[in-house]
Amino acid sequence: MTRIIAILLLITFSFSSSLAFGPRGHALVGGIADKLLAGKPAGNKISVLLNGMSLSQAATLPDDIKNLDDQKPFTLPPQFSSIRQQMFAFWQANRPASSKFYHRGYHFVDIPVVGNEFYSPGDIGRRDTDIVHMINFCIGVLQGSITENNSRKITKAVAVILITHYVGDLHQPLHVGSEYFTSQGQIFEPSTTNPGFDDQGGNKITLKLFRQGAPIYDDVFHGYWDNDTVRNARRLMVSEMQLTSHNIVPPTDDQIEQWLANHQPNWQLHSPTPVMNWAEAWTNDMMPMAREAHARLTFNQIGFAPHSSTIARGVAKEKPNSVSYERWAANTVRVEIHKGGWRLAALLAEALK
Repeated sequence: MTRIIAILLLITFSFSSSLAFGPRGHALVGGIADKLLAGKPAGNKISVLLNGMSLSQAATLPDDIKNLDDQKPFTLPPQFSSIRQQMFAFWQANRPASSKFYHRGYHFVDIPVVGNEFYSPGDIGRRDTDIVHMINFCIGVLQGSITENNSRKITKAVAVILITHYVGDLHQPLHVGSEYFTSQGQIFEPSTTNPGFDDQGGNKITLKLFRQGAPIYDDVFHGYWDNDTVRNARRLMVSEMQLTSHNIVPPTDDQIEQWLANHQPNWQLHSPTPVMNWAEAWTNDMMPMAREAHARLTFNQIGFAPHSSTIARGVAKEKPNSVSYERWAANTVRVEIHKGGWRLAALLAEALK
């Protein structure tokens, strides 16, 4: 198996990267769940709730409505007009001008990566509207313990859409962990008495990566994990499928999703866990990857904005390692997309019983 992975990595990273697959990572997670739920009671219920929209299509909508924050249109085909209306109502109740909620903050939790912390117990970086709480809120809507006539305007259809997206987010390391700095720019473990300054899941850090001395990435740290790692992970999937099938024709996304649905990953929790605890357990499962995503880097040039609880800027560079950051990150995301699809299917099946 080690030899196969080595061959895949050589194949995958022997040519340059040119296309972006940002939304495709979410679509792959949703597509795997589509395949796993097809013809099953939960799959049929989802089809009715979403008026025939697939989870692969629905997976990107929570990011798409961010266009409305910038006064740009959010459109869907006419057959999904009801879904658009419900998503628009959700945005209106959770838009930037809202005094209580803001939908962009629902996609992550900023657990400190220093200190071997997990979600509970802890307070720094956790909020009652973070991704763990929001997944549970949506489960409550689907199970009926929370009415669809709630102040956040999360109907059952919207709950399915949000869960589909948030489970994908939860399997991206920088959506669960953040680096925190002292006022002198030193990495440390924050506390309630000294919360320090966080990097907002890498959104305030510029990541610089090199391959054989040549620069291959010089942009936002978080963006690298949202986009470039997904693209590279997909190439790993394609290479693995071609190697095992002896087929030189690159597979389509639909074929990749079916292949991942046919091969069960190591996705289950170690012991029976109530569905309301799954999001927290998956967050804890991601924390070692979040720590390593930061521990493989050195941070410097940390700057601060006046009256802010976050850093304003910083630079991260790769430490010497036997496996490059690029390759390690790609393989991590390849595994997590696979697990995320299976976990999404299981969560929706449980919540829609």
